Amino acid sequence: MNLPLPEEALALWSDFPVDRQPRPIVLMSFSLGPGGYPMLEDRTDVLRHAAVVSDVDMPPWLLEALQPDPKPHWQVDPVRVRSVRRVTPEFRTDRGHRPLPAYRVEFAGLQYRPGHAPNPKAEGIGYPPMHVLDPAVELWWPPGLESSYRGGLRGLPPAVLMDGGRTVRWVVHGAPPAYTDVWVGAVLESRTAVVLVLDGATRPGVEVIPLVAVGRVVTAKLKEPLADRVLVQSDGIPIEVISI
Repeated sequence: MNLPLPEEALALWSDFPVDRQPRPIVLMSFSLGPGGYPMLEDRTDVLRHAAVVSDVDMPPWLLEALQPDPKPHWQVDPVRVRSVRRVTPEFRTDRGHRPLPAYRVEFAGLQYRPGHAPNPKAEGIGYPPMHVLDPAVELWWPPGLESSYRGGLRGLPPAVLMDGGRTVRWVVHGAPPAYTDVWVGAVLESRTAVVLVLDGATRPGVEVIPLVAVGRVVTAKLKEPLADRVLVQSDGIPIEVISI
């Protein structure tokens, strides 16, 4: 998929229900299971290709959400559910980390058969629990933007709103400041979203830029307070933002 232009990115979020209360959740940094249910953990990393069976009481949709991708794969022993309970773990959203209702599923048995662990430290350990978001939580994501782009800038802090929501302080990836300059070259605003368009230039006299990225701080001024609008990058991907 070709990433959208800044104007197209703004249009992608034009249907965001900005006036709805409570504000719909724009979820970030999560795993989408084969059944389409958001999870905190990657289903394949935890359970690999194993089917999941259960003798404990649990919603039918939840058991289905834990099943592997239906594509053909090698056969492995099923994993049995040991317990299920309601919890409120923190999920990352475009408005910071928020506790959201979810199901914590714990599994019985060992994660790796003897001699099949990826390293000696993994021998004998059990399956880590999985947390599946309650489907009653109202999520919103533009249909024209692939869900694989959810997540924003991993490893960097969220953008910070200041000046009553009119100023954004944003940390982005870029070359070291000795080699390049970077700034917000344009701010596109609509009733539902704000797009920050980065610009940059090589500093005079620099001929070679090292292949290393560091955190660079840029600042943007908005015409109106961000309020409940979605802050996004020029490719349409949301930016996590918090207020101070």
